[in-house]
Amino acid sequence: MNRDDVQSYPLVGSIQNTVGMGFIGNHALTALANALGARTICAPTAYASAHAGFPARSIWIADPQHFRKDVAFLVSRQPAVLVIGYVPRPNLVDIVATQLADYKGVVLLDPVIGDYHKGLYVSAETARAIRDLLLPLAQIATPNRFEAEVLLGLGGNRNASEHAFLNAIFDLGPQAVIVTSYERDAERHRVKLLFTNGYSYYRIGAPYYPTFPGHGAGDVFAGAVAVFAAHGASPFAAALLAATLCARAAANTTAYGGETVDPVAALEKWRPLGYHVDDDRAMQFCERSNVEAERIKPSADDGPRLKFAPPHVYG
Repeated sequence: MNRDDVQSYPLVGSIQNTVGMGFIGNHALTALANALGARTICAPTAYASAHAGFPARSIWIADPQHFRKDVAFLVSRQPAVLVIGYVPRPNLVDIVATQLADYKGVVLLDPVIGDYHKGLYVSAETARAIRDLLLPLAQIATPNRFEAEVLLGLGGNRNASEHAFLNAIFDLGPQAVIVTSYERDAERHRVKLLFTNGYSYYRIGAPYYPTFPGHGAGDVFAGAVAVFAAHGASPFAAALLAATLCARAAANTTAYGGETVDPVAALEKWRPLGYHVDDDRAMQFCERSNVEAERIKPSADDGPRLKFAPPHVYG
């Protein structure tokens, strides 16, 4: 059968938790990938009926023997981009790191280890394993500010400049760093993200809706970055578009899944593909949704890590 006229859908891998209801983990990635013309292959690290706000939900952690087979099968499919999200135990982290030796694509690490409100979601041992085994293998990392500080061992020290903060994470191995929820301004309804690829440094401002709980926003952000990157976007363009999608997904929150953000509803009205292939075009497109990027100037003490711009995409 001649399939030359059939559209090619990029394959995106996902190793993270799965829920029965709501846009969380693998479920979030699959939903938005299908809406954006990509396909997915997933390996669950854990399963829950819904997110942690449901006291009556069921939950289980992946059996290591079965998980090893799931990850090996996923890696053998060689997806263009592989998202690693919530990994609850150090032995599962070790399995992922071992299997990545045979992977040739782009690794996006979303180190889901905690936030300021709840503290660590995982043990300190698991957080260390993610930092030591997975972060050096990632081309793109998308921690929130709390997670970035844990990975850096800052212990809550917030005196570093934005430029120095990004460089410290960049020095741990990833080729592009996106720090989500770096600052939230509930009064002005703005949230700030930070981005670097070692050459360019940006702060990205996006709408913030404090009246919505935002369940799943981080998973949707990481998944969107992965899907846009699989379509050929640079990490910077992918960060801009993902920030815009998350804002729109939060604004479309419904009761589904315990008020998870809804990227599918957002993508029914917002069509980003076509704007992802050029950084300037992505910036102009996202500005229509009140998402703006501003360069971070280097300080006298801390400059860019790279002398020349890196490739448009990694892998």
